[in-house]
Amino acid sequence: MTQYIYMNELQANMNNLIRLDLELNTLNINVSKIKEDKRKTEEIIKDIIIKENLKDKLFILQNKKIKYNETKSYQSYSLKYVEDRLNELIEDKTNVGCILKYLKENRKKQINTEIKILDYNNE
Repeated sequence: MTQYIYMNELQANMNNLIRLDLELNTLNINVSKIKEDKRKTEEIIKDIIIKENLKDKLFILQNKKIKYNETKSYQSYSLKYVEDRLNELIEDKTNVGCILKYLKENRKKQINTEIKILDYNNE
């Protein structure tokens, strides 16, 4: 009898999970469209600000402040990046290989669990 109760609860929760997953997918599609529209609009605004030499101006519209901003971003520390920089510094390629092997083998590992939802017809 207990197993029957758990199976009903499991099925109800799985149905709820599928419903939530579909809802989330729909919202993500809408968010992606909005983000793309925002990106295009920002590009247009940046072009106008640069052409009109308005980089130092502050714009106030609808109780919001809008300003042009520049920031630096750096390349991530990927293994390819590390390998390229080590090859520039160290002549002995064997040492570079040993260092990369050490870095790969000693990365922090973590096991994550999840429930996957797959289309039955499109596995």
